[in-house]
Amino acid sequence: MSAFAHQAGAASVQSAPDLPKRRGGALSLPAIVVALMAMNAFRFAFGFTFELMPQEAYYFLYSQHLSLSYFDHPPAIAYFIRLFTSLLGRSELSLRFTAFALTAATQLAWIRFAAQLLPLRTWSRAALLFASTGFITVASLISTPDVPLLLFWTLSLQQLYRAIFLGRRWSWLVGGLMLGLAFESKYTGAFLQVGLLLFLALSRAHRPLLKTPWPYLCLGVAHAAILPVYIWNARNGFASFLFQSVGRAQALGEPRPKYLLALLATQAALLMPPLLGAMARALGRSRFLLLKTFRPIRQKPLFLACFFVPMAASFVALSLFTLVKPNWLMPCYLSGILWVAPFLRRWWKWNLAFAAVFHVAAAIELIFYVVPIQSDDTWFGWKELAGQVSRISSDHPGAFVFSTDGYKTSAELAFYLGGQVYGPNVVGQPGYQFEYLGDDLSLLRGRNALYVHSAPRDFSPARSGQPAELAAPYFQSVEELDPVLIFNKDRVARKFFIYLCRHYHGLP
Repeated sequence: MSAFAHQAGAASVQSAPDLPKRRGGALSLPAIVVALMAMNAFRFAFGFTFELMPQEAYYFLYSQHLSLSYFDHPPAIAYFIRLFTSLLGRSELSLRFTAFALTAATQLAWIRFAAQLLPLRTWSRAALLFASTGFITVASLISTPDVPLLLFWTLSLQQLYRAIFLGRRWSWLVGGLMLGLAFESKYTGAFLQVGLLLFLALSRAHRPLLKTPWPYLCLGVAHAAILPVYIWNARNGFASFLFQSVGRAQALGEPRPKYLLALLATQAALLMPPLLGAMARALGRSRFLLLKTFRPIRQKPLFLACFFVPMAASFVALSLFTLVKPNWLMPCYLSGILWVAPFLRRWWKWNLAFAAVFHVAAAIELIFYVVPIQSDDTWFGWKELAGQVSRISSDHPGAFVFSTDGYKTSAELAFYLGGQVYGPNVVGQPGYQFEYLGDDLSLLRGRNALYVHSAPRDFSPARSGQPAELAAPYFQSVEELDPVLIFNKDRVARKFFIYLCRHYHGLP
């Protein structure tokens, strides 16, 4: 009997209902449902309380210029934002609802998948742990590429499980599509393909599947779905692939423990300390999986580990040499939580307690902005900045607006002003997606401009007193105006330098 036929024959034994039935000692299904609904209602309520993050404004810019892909990321988030803003209108709420709806779908898919792997008591704990994490809160509130990535990652795990353990052949093809859409969401979706091949190589029971066409058909469908990203990169000098590979590699430096400590701190906020500790312990012991390759080993934990360990180990190692962004590890937690859930019998309530404290503190910060964030990665003050820039612009008719703060200030102003705002490429700096919007900068020659530059660590009312060195070579003259000050009650919370630049020369 072939390996695949054996799997199909075992399906009736290994299959599980979509949701488990209650057994003694476990939380009831209605109680779990009520708890999950309460958590998500709490999150949705706070979606109305803060302005767009710069990343959201940037991906909204994506959605206004639909393309096969983009400089920083693949296109999935742009198309979802375009869908929801087309239905609900151009507003902060539309972007919040994009994130909330997709993350709610992720939670539903994950809970159904977890029910196939865990007994009821463990499933109920895992469901509460998962739904209470900080990373689900972040994904529920902020529209970034991680939002569709989490959804398609979960659906990929679900379909691959059905294909491998339940012998459902169509799931290989559907799973391949989900793998491709995960990559179409974010390049880290490639770890799903690594996890699949790693599991089939390590699993003694399922290694014979490598002799069938199904895993290769799965990967073929995945790469067919990724074709738009390949085509965009081929047409644009592989700019996105180079940025995310060579560009990231150039940021590597000497080993610095502070990067690892920063990663651990952010992941503790995303998972809560007890769950992070369980993850770290499991990651540390995962080397024993390799030693047991040719011995009997429980297949489902191995399956989950193969979609957790490669990504987690890679980014932990990377954090020794560079700053790893908090959200980069979020997808591997989808399987990681299931992997360690059986070992959290005593600590899961502590995790919920940490989560409650974290969310209360986060809610206070969102509403009252108690601790000013000394970077542009903040939600505070962008709408007021746009209002003041609009008033300054009315005194200088015909002047275009640009910024050199990466993409952040330009994207926020473009959203809140509702008009054309230019990026750093106006003055020959790397312009991210602004370089690929198709703007003909030669049409700006001879025009005046307002140059807006963020000063996130300067809270004084004074001008900079320094020339705008980036802008000066491209204009006939540059004059500094009074800065824009954004107040939180009676204190300065944000500051932007403003320069009037006369007669744009254009790029060389």
